[in-house]
Amino acid sequence: MTERRPLLQVEAFSGGYVDGIDIIHEVGIDLYRDEILTIIGPNGAGKSTLLKAVVGALPFERGRRWFTGEDVSGWSTPRMIASGVGYVPQVDNVFTSLSIRENLEMGGYMRNTGLRERIGEVLAMFPDLESRPNERASRLSGGQRQMLAMARALMLDPVMLCLDEPTAALSPAARGELFARIYKIHMSGVGMLMVEQNATEALVWSDRAVVMVDGEIALEGTGTEMLTSSEVGRAFLGQAEGEGFTIEEGSTL
Repeated sequence: MTERRPLLQVEAFSGGYVDGIDIIHEVGIDLYRDEILTIIGPNGAGKSTLLKAVVGALPFERGRRWFTGEDVSGWSTPRMIASGVGYVPQVDNVFTSLSIRENLEMGGYMRNTGLRERIGEVLAMFPDLESRPNERASRLSGGQRQMLAMARALMLDPVMLCLDEPTAALSPAARGELFARIYKIHMSGVGMLMVEQNATEALVWSDRAVVMVDGEIALEGTGTEMLTSSEVGRAFLGQAEGEGFTIEEGSTL
C-alpha cells in the first residue's frame, strides 16, 4: 500500500513582518492533496501572515516547510509558483485595466508552451468568464473578479492553491457560487489551503480546519467537528452571543 504523504508540511513557523516581533508562534500544519484545509480565527490572529509565509511572500528565519517532499524553506514566491503552488491574495489579485484573457496571459507568463490551450481549459471552468474573454476586469462583479483571480492562479497547473479570504465582501449568493467553484477545482486534483472569515460556509466545504488565535493553532479537526464544536460555534458561527475568542486549557475536538 502506498503511504499517504502530505503535499505541504509546515513545521514550527515563528516570525512576522519585523525582526524580533513574532506574529506567528511555533505553528505547524499539514495539507494533503485530497483535501481542503481551512484556517479560521479572529482578526489579527495571523491567518494571512501564515499563508504568506507558506507561499514564500514572507521570509521566516525560524521554522521549515516542505512541498511535495522537498525542503522549500528558503524558496521565494516565484519559485514556489513555478513548482506548483497557486496563490490568490485577498486584494489586488487581478489587473483591472486588462481584459479577462489578458489577465490569464499574465498568469501564464512562465509557460513555455500551450498558453492558448491552457487559457481555453481554464475559461471552461468559469462559464461567466468564458462567455466574455475580452471584457475588462474592471467591469466584473466582485464574485467574478475572485473567479478571475483563481483562474489566473490556475494558469500554471498548480497542485496546491492558497486562497486568502476568497469570499470577503461578497453577497451570500456569490459566496455560495464561489465555494462551489473552489470545490470543483479541488476535485480536479488540487489541494486547497484557504483562509476564511465566513466560517460556517467554509467549514461545510472543508475536509479539515484549524483555528488560529494570537498567532497559534488553538484547535484543529475535521470540518464537521468544527461545525459541531460548541467553542467554535460560540466564537464564529453565531450559535451564541459573546465577544472575543477563548480556548480553555486542554481543549480538544
